[in-house]
Amino acid sequence: MDVQELGDNKDVRWHCVEGPEEWVGTEITFQLSEQDGQTIVLFGHRNWREAVEATAHCSMKWVIFLLSLREYVETGKGKPSPYDLKIDNWN
Repeated sequence: MDVQELGDNKDVRWHCVEGPEEWVGTEITFQLSEQDGQTIVLFGHRNWREAVEATAHCSMKWVIFLLSLREYVETGKGKPSPYDLKIDNWN
């Protein structure tokens, strides 16, 4: 990943320069804000060349990763790979 933006601990934007073929050229964004005493994370994985089977898989795995990250922040225990929730036989 190439860090494109890292602004005031609120906006992060990565550009994928190598890795899985489907990922190269995509952008991953995190926008952080606070609402009602909670940190809100708006996440995006954008600019896919085309929607393929891996796109749906990655979307679900990002959800699992972000939920694990939340659990880690709140409790000190997350579920990183290989202990994460398995959704298919790809990993």
